[in-house]
Amino acid sequence: MVHVSIQHIIGTVALIGLAVSVALAYQIVIGYVEENAIRAQLGQAAEYVSMNIANIVSLADFTYGMFSPQKTVSKRLNLPAAIGRKPYKLAIVGRGGEYYVRVEVAGREDLYAESPILVSPTWRIRVFTAGGDEPSDTRINPQERVYGGNPNVVVWCEKMGDGTIYIGLGLLVEAD
Repeated sequence: MVHVSIQHIIGTVALIGLAVSVALAYQIVIGYVEENAIRAQLGQAAEYVSMNIANIVSLADFTYGMFSPQKTVSKRLNLPAAIGRKPYKLAIVGRGGEYYVRVEVAGREDLYAESPILVSPTWRIRVFTAGGDEPSDTRINPQERVYGGNPNVVVWCEKMGDGTIYIGLGLLVEAD
């Protein structure tokens, strides 16, 4: 008859518990490191988009009056297909009179980065919202949010006669 002592059972259970604990700790650490790397990449994408918006707003303000009627200024964005092998989306959000580009992993509202759109405080900026404020350039399909990786994503702006500058994200309907 085989006689198994209680000490061997307790030791075996403790070793199994230790192995499970180490595996869980490893998964937690790897997940934390991966999220931080993704946040850094989201931040780079947000800065890239906000810089392009600031550049086209400056260009539109500089060239205003040279074109008749209003001319939409746009720039196609070169965005990665995925960040950390995950799809992501971009939007322009406003808070307290300031605007930010928000880039977040699709389906994970807690995994995002924002970058301020740095424009002159004397400019009156309005962000595209659904149902209005569409650009005069019919090649641009304005969107409140776009998914990264699409080769037809553009940022656009247009300065109106009253000095208001409309900005937004969109999809280029007709390729150049």
